[in-house]
Amino acid sequence: MSAKPITCLLTGFDAFGANKVNPTELIVEAFPDLLVTKPSGLLGRVKEIHIEKLILPTAGVRGWKALKKALDHAVLTSPGPLYVVMTGLANKREYISLERFAMNIKDYGLADNSGHQPLDKPINQTAPDLLRTNIDLAALNLAINESGYPAHISNHAGTFICNELYFQALNYALNQPKIKSVLFVHVPSEKRFARSAAKSNKKAIATAALKAKTRPKQIELMSQAIAAIVETACKLI
Repeated sequence: MSAKPITCLLTGFDAFGANKVNPTELIVEAFPDLLVTKPSGLLGRVKEIHIEKLILPTAGVRGWKALKKALDHAVLTSPGPLYVVMTGLANKREYISLERFAMNIKDYGLADNSGHQPLDKPINQTAPDLLRTNIDLAALNLAINESGYPAHISNHAGTFICNELYFQALNYALNQPKIKSVLFVHVPSEKRFARSAAKSNKKAIATAALKAKTRPKQIELMSQAIAAIVETACKLI
């Protein structure tokens, strides 16, 4: 791997629907600007991952406009390889979900934050029906679970804004060699995540989860899991 600095664009969403707070917004806002990785032959001499952060509107058209602007800027200004890790809320899940595919469909179960609700419409009529992350999700999932954070692989990101912007980002990356990978990560509510993490096989994480009684502590715990995902994803490509 190149010794040039790594950049990761990390995204979350604003609140939508009945959710007054979106934990991904809180995670991204509080996320460090720099991750210093542990020594690894996979990363060569690169020891730092520079984080660019973006909160996306939960709206298809406005969301893609904001994401494309950020991608254009990152491609233009990043001195080395670029990774994209997107996060979204899957309120009723118990574990972090690593999304394998994005589908070329918009089929909203509720209106987005701009009041739009397309049903059974393609995202891009000239693009494939499915696009897949190039990250080895089996290896990533194993590494995250071995780190002590509850995660699993999900085959697709639904048919709402998460899927739509994941598809747009994957399609954009097809023609941008600087972008090494794009990954979408669904997170549960912070309370559900803390409850699942309390069963971790890593004593330190289980203890921290049991003590995480407030939203800031639960968000901090989930942020640490996302940091582990970012670091590992950058090692796998």
